[in-house]
Amino acid sequence: MFDSVGLAEPEEPADWDVTPDWPVVMAEGMGPTGEALNLLAGCDPVGLSEAARTSALAQLTAILAHAESVRSRFTCAVAGPQPADPREDWGVHEVSVASRCSVYAADRQVAFSRDLAGRLSATFAALQAGRISYQQARLLSEATAHLADDKAQQVEEKLLRFAWRQDLTKFKLALRRWLARLDPQFSVRAKAARAEVMVEHTAHDDGTGELWIRGPLERTAAIDTALSAYARATTSALGATIEARKLAGLAHWAEQYLTSPGAPRRHGRPYTVNLCLDTPTLLGLANHPAEIPGYGMVPADAALHLLAAGSPIRRLLTDERDGHLLHYGTTTYVVPPALADQLIALHRTAAAPHSDIPAEGCDNDHSIPFGPSAGTTDPDNVTPLDRRWHRAKTHAGWTYQKNKDGSVTWTSPAGQIHRVDPHDYRLGP
Repeated sequence: MFDSVGLAEPEEPADWDVTPDWPVVMAEGMGPTGEALNLLAGCDPVGLSEAARTSALAQLTAILAHAESVRSRFTCAVAGPQPADPREDWGVHEVSVASRCSVYAADRQVAFSRDLAGRLSATFAALQAGRISYQQARLLSEATAHLADDKAQQVEEKLLRFAWRQDLTKFKLALRRWLARLDPQFSVRAKAARAEVMVEHTAHDDGTGELWIRGPLERTAAIDTALSAYARATTSALGATIEARKLAGLAHWAEQYLTSPGAPRRHGRPYTVNLCLDTPTLLGLANHPAEIPGYGMVPADAALHLLAAGSPIRRLLTDERDGHLLHYGTTTYVVPPALADQLIALHRTAAAPHSDIPAEGCDNDHSIPFGPSAGTTDPDNVTPLDRRWHRAKTHAGWTYQKNKDGSVTWTSPAGQIHRVDPHDYRLGP
């Protein structure tokens, strides 16, 4: 379990020895403690010597590592012991709200803290003493998660020997080396990793996106050959560069699939890309950027071109007064496509604390169970919840209340209160 580092009492310097650097000198002898932090916090960096500023920065780095060790102790205390069934690890939800992070980020935070309290106690001691950084400790924990305790501790012993003098890049290289040497399943895992396929899309903040693909060579080669052929065949019709024509071909095939008769459906509708813009821009009275919810911003002229071209795009108009969408209501039990669309667009993500799960993949939960004299199926009673938070409401005592302005107020079993607002589509703050 955790141990505490002793706190040293600062000694007042002699009158003749007082200089602007004396708090830094005093803090050096205290180690990464709260007293040292108080001394450094009271310094004006501009008034210090160059050597004192550098020393203070190094000390603060160690203090931050020590603070992370303290946070891990409190995280363990809030989360409680690990249950036999991971699905019933309800303390993670308390950590999520208290730490202002998603429940999935809290999962990782709790797992890391439990590691430090258990099998990686030497890593905790090094973090507490400021000899390694939080990033180093977190990497070690996550990289050894699949190992038996004794193997994880062997890797830990090798890494901690030199971690105090390594930057993060060198630490990662050492970690990979020792994992390869000490993990008895390294060859098996490496073979499996080579078989992994990844297709990842990244939206950038300049109106562009990036699609990254990794997979078996014969498949990536076939895709590249087809795109190159499309680019050559459309030289006269499309112009532009070869790469631009390749992208046009990929987009064309995707649109054909989304609009084909046998295309899959979601919430009763074909899959579409939502495009959000305000009324003045649609009417040509303004030139505000439009937004593809969940991805990013695009220029107004590009958005209007997409709408005019008949692409599989759904237009969403926003209310400039509060940045929200208009409501849609129904009293049927099954959430109809139009209401599902409205809820997805209203919240964008699950209406739960710090959740970034897209609303389109969430459960539509009736806040008050549906019935003739009970809850109805309308925006005031139906809320998109991701599965983790839906289970927390059903099984762990979490409750929520829908407010007139569309916000959702959650209350935890421990009494924490968190408000989740609808997505604000206004471009300004």
